[in-house]
Amino acid sequence: MPLVAKINTPEIKATILRIMKRKTILLVLVAFLCSVGFAQEFSSANMNYRFVSGGFWSCGQDISGGYGEFGINCRPEEKVFVMRDCFFIQGEGGTLRRSSSAHPDPLEFGGLQIGNKLILGGRTNGTGFIVRCYGFVSASAELFSCTGHDFFSMPLMINLTFGGGFEFQYHRNAAFVLEFGGRNILLAGGDKSAFEGYSFSSPVFTIGFRSFN
Repeated sequence: MPLVAKINTPEIKATILRIMKRKTILLVLVAFLCSVGFAQEFSSANMNYRFVSGGFWSCGQDISGGYGEFGINCRPEEKVFVMRDCFFIQGEGGTLRRSSSAHPDPLEFGGLQIGNKLILGGRTNGTGFIVRCYGFVSASAELFSCTGHDFFSMPLMINLTFGGGFEFQYHRNAAFVLEFGGRNILLAGGDKSAFEGYSFSSPVFTIGFRSFN
């Protein structure tokens, strides 16, 4: 049996998926413990800010990448209600797979997306810490390249992502972030026939940090 065929067996795929899940859980625990370890006493009740920025790693079903974010607090004073508008730039790579088994060949690609993200949620103050729970929606345009498609050619990828997140702030100027959501990709402009039959929906998990100023 060829090596590629062996790798594509359901048993091997399930094993790889379990390993990735364990590594993700371990990464989350390590990042969370580090954020607690660098905790700094501050008065959470008086914690207000105007600008936020952050760095994140995002992982989908077959797509992963990193991005930077810069945003503004839309309310003069944040007490219970959270509302932010953020701008982000993301570089990513991955694989698009056919939704039909009759065309199993995957399409590997790399891309750069620029977009906007709206965050709405609530805030809970503790003794020396803040927890925020929120929902978000984001939209972005993405230039990408793959076999038969140049980076600056049409069509573009239009990414729509919906989900929710948690922000754990143990330091006056920084917070640990977890987000979960679903991503849908639309193609805009140009000839789309080469991409017919590919799956453009994926769950998304994101881990990172935000700083406050």
